[in-house]
Amino acid sequence: MPRSDVGVFGLGVMGESIALNIARNGYGVSVYNRTPEKTRKFISERGAARGIQGYYDLTEFIRSIARPRKIIIFVKAGSPVDEVISLLTSQLERGDVLIDCGNSHFRDSDRRYTILSPQGIHFLGIGVSGGEEGALKGPSMMAGGSAEGYSEMREILDKISAKYEGSPCVAYFGEGGAGHFVKIIHNGIEYSIMQSIAEAYQFLSLVYGLGTEAIGEIFDEFNRGELSSFLMEAASRVLLFKDEETGTPLVELILDEAEQKGTGLWTSQAAMELGVPAPSIEEAVIARLISTRRKIYSVTGLLNGKNYPTASEKEANIELVRDTLKLCFVTSYIQGLDILHEGSSTLRYGFDVAEAAKVWRAGCIIRSRIIHEIYLILRDRNPSASPVNEVLKHYSENIKTNISSTIKYIQLSLSNMIPVPVTCSILNYLYSITRKRLPANLIQALRDYFGAHTFRRIDKEGQFHSNWGRIISD
Repeated sequence: MPRSDVGVFGLGVMGESIALNIARNGYGVSVYNRTPEKTRKFISERGAARGIQGYYDLTEFIRSIARPRKIIIFVKAGSPVDEVISLLTSQLERGDVLIDCGNSHFRDSDRRYTILSPQGIHFLGIGVSGGEEGALKGPSMMAGGSAEGYSEMREILDKISAKYEGSPCVAYFGEGGAGHFVKIIHNGIEYSIMQSIAEAYQFLSLVYGLGTEAIGEIFDEFNRGELSSFLMEAASRVLLFKDEETGTPLVELILDEAEQKGTGLWTSQAAMELGVPAPSIEEAVIARLISTRRKIYSVTGLLNGKNYPTASEKEANIELVRDTLKLCFVTSYIQGLDILHEGSSTLRYGFDVAEAAKVWRAGCIIRSRIIHEIYLILRDRNPSASPVNEVLKHYSENIKTNISSTIKYIQLSLSNMIPVPVTCSILNYLYSITRKRLPANLIQALRDYFGAHTFRRIDKEGQFHSNWGRIISD
């Protein structure tokens, strides 16, 4: 039997889908799962007649793969990845390639790359976006780690990735955890956009009194225009889907507690560590946390607000919502790109943020018409120009127009006691970054007053300290 081109370790939903994708593109695939029953089931069902070979012995699995061996790992992030790497490396040889395609933290990928490189094993950490369908039909892929390992995998990755106008949505972002860093920021942007859509759903429901199906139709209309995106389309489909048992829109029957796996938190932490403001991402994480803790606070109903729209509010201004969502989408991308730009430099990954926008145009959860526009802006900019400033400059007139709608949207929300944390944070962010002067001078003065932390002046160079008129004695 000829040896396989690639092996897949881990047959969860993503592992199965990527194995089928690789096989469909003409490559031989060996698969292994630590639970033999899972392998048998996959081979007898989804993997049947696909030329995929299942193995129940780890040594046989490794030997079945042509050298240099290329093994994709799809297991839960964290210690399980380290355990699998330990199992595999004991039987691998110099030149073999290990690829972690799970949602690993970029610091873990940095560490694994550092450990495996001296052993001659090419480690790749690849962020994969698109969910089960993306993994099966073509995901967006963000690679980091060994450049030589990426070269070995390049042909396969180009074939199995999503395509935007024929261009593969996969790129190499640098050594170590660069790929997983880009994927984490992708997920942070995803959090922000999802929360802004959820806020618009609640606004249309409570302020304008629209039903779930009507909102679904509005979102479908939005998706046909400048807000065209996977998440807008998904929101429309979810709102229009009815429960088979009750005939009620299924979303109305879902408990309003949003869970999370931690990548939004990782984005917020990375932003803080890099000194980059990303308030919309942080507010999106906090909104999920609040949704799961209301029972603990035991104050539900204390400030319920109005449960119906006023006569003056019944005339739904759909453009108001569309403008607000566009501002939220654009600003969410800007904040994510700012983190990427700073991270590329500070973490020494050395990638151009335009490459991230390029691979996000298809296959991934945050694909949209707007991210394609942003890619074109970044691709054509002066290399020395700040990517964030270039995007802001391009959308400046649009932002000015949309801000007036967003102010009205926020006013209507807050007057009805409806929380819109991400939308508010985006407006505050834009107000802050465009102000010529902020009240931070008072904060720095207070720091110097109680902690002698010094301050800089606007009229002369240097660091200064004042006793602020106090006489401090021993």
